[in-house]
Amino acid sequence: MNTDSLVKNTLSVIGFPFTLINRLINQKKKVKELGQLVEVNSRNIHTIVSGNNDSKPTVILDAGLSCCSIDWYYIQPELSKFARVLSFDRAGYGWSSPSKGTNTSEEVVDDLLRVLEKLAIEPPYILVGHSFGGLNMRLFASKYPDQVEALVLVDAVHEKRYLSNEWDEFRKKGHQKNMKLFRLGYITSGVGLPRLLKQPVGRKYLPSSFQKQADYIGYHPNAFEAVYKEFLYSEQSAKQVATSKPLRPDLPIRIISSNNSDPTWIEHQELLCNLSNNTKQIQTDNSHSIHLENPELVIHTIQELFEAVELPT
Repeated sequence: MNTDSLVKNTLSVIGFPFTLINRLINQKKKVKELGQLVEVNSRNIHTIVSGNNDSKPTVILDAGLSCCSIDWYYIQPELSKFARVLSFDRAGYGWSSPSKGTNTSEEVVDDLLRVLEKLAIEPPYILVGHSFGGLNMRLFASKYPDQVEALVLVDAVHEKRYLSNEWDEFRKKGHQKNMKLFRLGYITSGVGLPRLLKQPVGRKYLPSSFQKQADYIGYHPNAFEAVYKEFLYSEQSAKQVATSKPLRPDLPIRIISSNNSDPTWIEHQELLCNLSNNTKQIQTDNSHSIHLENPELVIHTIQELFEAVELPT
């Protein structure tokens, strides 16, 4: 990573006119954060909190690799009609400050815990993780079992996806290809090459009311650093989850799976179904971003779990 940082900085100096233009564009397109910035370890973590503050449990939403709090643009307002909801941007994504560390699941969980403490949002929680965010939410549930009432994994990855000793040749080549793309994006983000190629981090197309925000955060150099570091250290995150304590045997877990026909993906979804004795799989005909394609299903699943929670009187 240090070598890549050096290459990035050198390229930014050599291409100074382009670097300057890119900075000016970033400044011109700057959009104020949607929620609030919470200071954690001398960094800012962007959070969006909505709903009834007296409602428990609180629903926590964590997006997939390269995505941020905007991913929940439809789901969060709907969930807020019956629950307090928190979505957040992991380090470097959205409006959050970049990390000085390795962007692993351990660091995400630590940041989230400190955010919850700062905002005085006490447990219990229902954790919702999409794709890579599922690793983070599983690790949180493992480390703090008494704080978690339920877990929803939206087409989440299994740790084996990022453990290199589990890869076949096809997966190995795919990983290497993605690594090269993320590295290239990071190294050239300072001079604005991704902007020129119209290749932002995150989603290219969102409702018009969020497009300005997406254009700003999607091309910011911090985002390219975040996705590259998260992918670079993905095996470390996977090992953190693989070696964590088993989840509570009675923990209600819902696995919402896509129509991905890859045998390995199907196998991994089946493995997730063994996380507790109270795990149920919901198979869909949707592709990977179920929370955007079929948000009503995700909302209904979360609401059912929310209403089933029995809080002490």
